[in-house]
Amino acid sequence: MTATIDSADVSDNKMPGPYKIVAATSFGIFLSALDASIVNVSLFTMKESLGVTISAIQWVVVAYLLVMTSTMPLMGKLGDRYGKKRIFQLGMLVFIAGSFACAISIGFEMLVLGRVFQALGAAMVSANGLALVTYFTTPQNRGRAIGLNSIVLAAALGSGPVLGGILTQLFGWQSIFMVNLPIGIIGYLVVQYTVPKAELVKETRFDTIGAALFFSFLFTLIYYVTISTSTDLITAIILISASILSLVLFIQRERSFEAPIISIEVLTDKKISTSIFSALLAYMAMVPVSFLLPFYLQEALGFDQTMTGIFLIVQPLMISITGPIAGFVSEKVNAKVQTTVGLLIQMAGLVFLALAVPNIPLMALGVAIMGTGLSVFSVANGNFIMTSAPKEYMGVVSALINLARTTGFSVATALATTIFGIFFLITNPLGLESGSFFVTGYGQAIQLTIFMFSFLALIAAIISSQRGMNQVEIDRFIDSINDNTDTITDQTHPQ
Repeated sequence: MTATIDSADVSDNKMPGPYKIVAATSFGIFLSALDASIVNVSLFTMKESLGVTISAIQWVVVAYLLVMTSTMPLMGKLGDRYGKKRIFQLGMLVFIAGSFACAISIGFEMLVLGRVFQALGAAMVSANGLALVTYFTTPQNRGRAIGLNSIVLAAALGSGPVLGGILTQLFGWQSIFMVNLPIGIIGYLVVQYTVPKAELVKETRFDTIGAALFFSFLFTLIYYVTISTSTDLITAIILISASILSLVLFIQRERSFEAPIISIEVLTDKKISTSIFSALLAYMAMVPVSFLLPFYLQEALGFDQTMTGIFLIVQPLMISITGPIAGFVSEKVNAKVQTTVGLLIQMAGLVFLALAVPNIPLMALGVAIMGTGLSVFSVANGNFIMTSAPKEYMGVVSALINLARTTGFSVATALATTIFGIFFLITNPLGLESGSFFVTGYGQAIQLTIFMFSFLALIAAIISSQRGMNQVEIDRFIDSINDNTDTITDQTHPQ
């Protein structure tokens, strides 16, 4: 073996426990997720302030998602190799520096560069946050820790647009970046004094070429998805070819290199691969709700930003409520059962939502059902995959879970835009931009798009049902059989 575990760093440290480790890492995880959405409502103000075009200002969002997504696996590997806590804290510092650069930007280019630094820091934090939670918990309490972690993510995703709008209106767009500084500094210090060092993976050499190939694969893939609706055919062919070539070369490299970024055996492990792919589809299925519904509510139904924000809070609110419950359940129930049920609930919520359009109270109920299903699935899925991950690849696998979420959002956003556009041409053939026929056609196109995406949740449920059991579930099953056998023996042969 060329990769070994050095446990010297943790031998004398006490385990912080599920609640303390989640509380300590929550600052960084909250900020990294928050800044993926907080800028959206401020883009128009930024555009006016910096004097750039709409197409240019979109790079404030695109640069962050592109860099964060494409570098996460590498940051997970660095966490495994050099210390999860060390890379997590370094990510906090890089994120703080990037936030400060954004806040004092004197031009568009400086703002985008600051967002790149933010994204690098967020990738370090996101890739190693779940790995730290997993490392310092046990199979007996890991589910509740991941359930609590889902509350942090839900709070960040839910509060981003609302917080961004309030800060921009009261203090200017720079304030949405300045608010990260005190939170980030506090988070850094809490981790420093609360979280022990994790064991390191000792390898003979770092696979620099493999890392570059994997980055190239992800970067070209996500970049293509981001610009797919507006790019020309030649550019599309170049980007797709580069992505496929990078992936092929990466796989060949990892098969032969003595210390791969992530071994092919891990990637092809049925337990891990089914978990990641079902997560990708589950996050894709929810995009019509998070991306298309705000446009429908405002353009067709006349909602203002505040009312739209209140409606969209329903989903993260349900995740916050059901996440801890799903965590407790995941410690007792096999993931194959819980994840499949969760995905079927998510699909039911999407179908209900589509049928409810344009009834707002019933639509909110559909979103609540969908959010509940997603929470039941994602918590159990995260618990299962991190418990199945080899210790030497824990950071990389943690990054792959986050990668499934961000890639799913990116791919599905482009896909949803295209599908909705096709349906809207059918339901609004005259191209009306107002009036009752416009509203009706808009609603029908939304309905059809949500119906289409609900099938992704069904496919994910089928895939998830084939995942099998990990070692913890096998041990739990054997223990239950032994307990039942002992009970029957006691009843048959009383003392």
